[in-house]
Amino acid sequence: MDRDAWDLNPDSVQRALAHLLPASSGRVVREAFYGTRRFEDFVRRTGLTAPVLSARLRELEAAQVMEKRPYREPGMRTRHEYVLTPRGRDLGTAIVALLTWADRWLPAPLGPTVTLEHRDCGSPVHAHLVCEAGHDGFDVREVSALPGPGARALPD
Repeated sequence: MDRDAWDLNPDSVQRALAHLLPASSGRVVREAFYGTRRFEDFVRRTGLTAPVLSARLRELEAAQVMEKRPYREPGMRTRHEYVLTPRGRDLGTAIVALLTWADRWLPAPLGPTVTLEHRDCGSPVHAHLVCEAGHDGFDVREVSALPGPGARALPD
């Protein structure tokens, strides 16, 4: 592809990252991926103030990444928990890839703070490339970027 012949903006990566910015939104999605559901737990685990967390949750709801669901403990008033929508759960693959990348290239001094394992068998989980024809485990250098249907040819 002649990259200079095509306008690819805003591209899919930019649009996806916009849902995780500011960084506090990414922290909320990360915690939801790890299983956090209750407001107080999000405050404690993300380090965000309640007003900032409320704003991030509203933004993530508006983006259809998270949804608010009512729950009620026995003898208590109805409250809400926050869960990933199917759109939000699909970010899981990206989260796994980012975690794997950071553990390899930005290692924490004492080792990873989180490891991921498959619930059914206990084996470590990693993200890797696979094509629709079933080829997997290939290197990113074997991927070609081509203009998609939304790309616009630039004038000569």
